[in-house]
Amino acid sequence: MGNHSDDILLEVNDLSISFFNKSGEIQAVRDISYTLRKGEVLGIVGESGSGKSVSSHGILRLTPDTGKVKNGEILFHGKDILKMSKKELQELRGNKIAMIFQDPMTSLDPLFTVEYQLNESLKKHTNLDAAGRRNRMIELLTLVGINQPERRVKQYPYEFSGGMRQRVMIAMALSCDPELLIADEPTTALDVTIQAQIIDLLKELKQKLGMAIIFITHDLGVVSDICDKIIVMYAGKIVENGTSRQIFYDKRHPYTEGLLASVPDIESDVNEKLKPIKGNPPDMSCVKPGCAFAPRCAHAMQICIREAPPLFEVEEEHASACWRLARDVLAQQKGD
Repeated sequence: MGNHSDDILLEVNDLSISFFNKSGEIQAVRDISYTLRKGEVLGIVGESGSGKSVSSHGILRLTPDTGKVKNGEILFHGKDILKMSKKELQELRGNKIAMIFQDPMTSLDPLFTVEYQLNESLKKHTNLDAAGRRNRMIELLTLVGINQPERRVKQYPYEFSGGMRQRVMIAMALSCDPELLIADEPTTALDVTIQAQIIDLLKELKQKLGMAIIFITHDLGVVSDICDKIIVMYAGKIVENGTSRQIFYDKRHPYTEGLLASVPDIESDVNEKLKPIKGNPPDMSCVKPGCAFAPRCAHAMQICIREAPPLFEVEEEHASACWRLARDVLAQQKGD
C-alpha cells in the first residue's frame, strides 16, 4: 500500500461475500475490486441478484447474519473497514459514510414527525445545541428542495409524497456531512419525472458538497448523466467497468450491450421494441465453471462454457470480462 494516493477515498480489493443457508452456499459477490476517488460518482449496475447491493452494504458491514465476507478488504482512507471495532464502525456509519435506500418508508418512522427524526439524527452526529439543530434542519430541507420547510418539518412521513419522502431521507443522510453517500436504488419506487428530479438533486448536491456517491441501480438509463464511472455486475462479478463515456459509447461486454438495448432511447422511434435480455440470471448456489453470462449470450464460444474470462483491459480505466474481446484484441495485435 506504499503509493496510496491522497485522493482515493475508498478501495475495494478482491471482495467476496457469500450467504449460507440449509442448502449450502450462495456466492453473492465474487472477487470484486474497484477504487473511488473523493467527489467521484460511481454507478454499480446489474439485474436483481447480481450482487450490486450486497457489495455496497458490505462497505458499511450491513451484511445480514446469514452472510459472511469470505475474502478481501474494504479500505476507507486506507483503513480496512472489515477490521474496525464496533465503536469505529459506529463512528464511520452516518458520520463519514451515509446510505439512502430504495423505500424511504422503511427508513422513516411513520410514528414520528420529520422534525423529531432529523433532530435525533443531528443529536447523534453533531454537537449542535437545540437552536443550532433547528436551523440545520431547515437548512437541510431547503438544500434538498422542500418548500416551506418550517411548516413541513412538523409533519409526519405519510403526509409527504414518495419523492418528498426520498428528499427527507437524503436530508437525513446529509445531516452529518458524509464524505460518501451510498444510494441504493433510490429512485426505483418513484415515477420517471420524480426519478429525474432526485437524480438532478443528487448531481447538484455532489457539486455543492463535493461528496462521493455510489449509485446502485438496475437501470443504466438512470445513471448515464450523473456517474463518472460505471461498474456492470453480473452473477456476483464485475463484467465490465469504465468511465460513463466508455460504457455508453464503447461497451465491450454482451451483458452491457443487453442492458443498454433494454433502456428506452428518447430519440428513438416510439414503435421500436425494447429488447429484453433472453433467459434468467444463474442460480448462485451452484456456480458453474465458465462465464456466467454464456447461457444467455448470443456470442458464446466453447471456451466461454469451460473457463471464466478474467477482466481484459480495453484501454486505460476500461476493462471487460469477455473471451470475444480477448480474441479481437489478439487478432488486432497480430494484424498490427
